[in-house]
Amino acid sequence: MTKLLIYPSDIVLLTGKSESYARKEIQNLKTALKKQKHQKVSIKEYCVYYDFNIDDVLGVLSKPNFEKAS
Repeated sequence: MTKLLIYPSDIVLLTGKSESYARKEIQNLKTALKKQKHQKVSIKEYCVYYDFNIDDVLGVLSKPNFEKAS
């Protein structure tokens, strides 16, 4: 099953940035796309806006995310 929506945790995984950075990025994207507060951002919208290859992004997001041991 392919994911439809992008979440801050996905952006953290893609960019290596912090969770707060990822939340701000989604808010900035919603503003740019003129979305209302309750509307979500799709992976496709994220990829189009940032000119990312959607297959590459889906490939990264579909890999298992293993926690690093402390």
